[in-house]
Amino acid sequence: MTLDYFLFYSEANIVCIVILAILLMNDKLHSTKQEKQIWFNRTIVAHILYFLSDIGWAAVLSGNLPQTRFLVVLFNFLNYILLSLIAYEWFMYMAASEKMKFRESRKKRMLCLAPMLLSVAAVVIVYIVVPQALINENNELGSWYYPMMIAVPVFYLLAAFVFSMINAGKAQSKDKKRLFRLIGIYPLGLIVFGLIQTCAFNAPLFCFGCTIMLLFFYIQNMQTLVSVDSLTRLNNRGQIDRFMEQTRFKENVKVCAMMIDIDHFKQINDTWGHAEGDKALILVSDTLKQTAERMESQVFIGRYGGDEFTVFIQSTSAGEGPEQMAEAIRAELREKQAENKLPYELNVSIGWDVLQEKNDSLEACLARADQKLYEIKRARR
Repeated sequence: MTLDYFLFYSEANIVCIVILAILLMNDKLHSTKQEKQIWFNRTIVAHILYFLSDIGWAAVLSGNLPQTRFLVVLFNFLNYILLSLIAYEWFMYMAASEKMKFRESRKKRMLCLAPMLLSVAAVVIVYIVVPQALINENNELGSWYYPMMIAVPVFYLLAAFVFSMINAGKAQSKDKKRLFRLIGIYPLGLIVFGLIQTCAFNAPLFCFGCTIMLLFFYIQNMQTLVSVDSLTRLNNRGQIDRFMEQTRFKENVKVCAMMIDIDHFKQINDTWGHAEGDKALILVSDTLKQTAERMESQVFIGRYGGDEFTVFIQSTSAGEGPEQMAEAIRAELREKQAENKLPYELNVSIGWDVLQEKNDSLEACLARADQKLYEIKRARR
């Protein structure tokens, strides 16, 4: 490795470190200190430390630092430990994001850490007993180094991928399926870029690949935070407003606005507590998502506020519309009430209206649906 290429290699790592440091600082300022966010931040820190260590190793290879046994051992053991740490912390991020039960047991959490600790101990023992297997007399990496270096990281990363894909298959909502698949894709990318880096050291693809993937993942998370209601995982009020601004009347498309609220929601909160009220909100939101997924029409769902939800249906089929969806929603809610053995009746009131002509707006259409909802509830009283 020449001096010029060392400078290029170092600059590539430094650029990635700066990008990740900016992400980390921004997240520290806006973080809610959730468990999954803590693990994500730890993963970023581990990447930064790995890139710094990699610069040191590149300096040794290029002759900018003396290729002494101490420095060769130092930087390669650091790289090994930090790479294992990156993989372990992403595995724990996956577990926290997907709310896997083993996290609740201290013993099981320690078992998850055991492969990394045992592998570090194994590397130390091998170096003491058979040092030339890892680093030979010429201070070059031995034949055992790379297999031992990637074994545990690949184990964690493949485990994260497999669990994410399994959970994506079990998830009922499209949003959760997408999130779990996204979490599972990152480990595969890490493995691919790591193998390329191992086979072609002169290309600093590992730092670029990891940084791009973390940046993409961070942007996706931020978009979710600003556009999704944290409790129900539905589109929030801002997204509802944007959707209404962008949707216009079309001759060949029937657009319907539905306003939905939970019957006697205040009574549920007052009698059974706010935790039960939150459960009711989640059950209704899950019902709306599952019902929408079974419809052929395009459906947009959002939490308007409190116990109110909005649904917009765009249909080219005369046989599918708000009446069918309202009936399906109520049927699904009856099933959920029985499944969850709720101590109260979980039902909703629904008002809807149709976008009528070019001068009509979806906002006005939703207001008419809201008025019809109010009339329905007043008639019941």
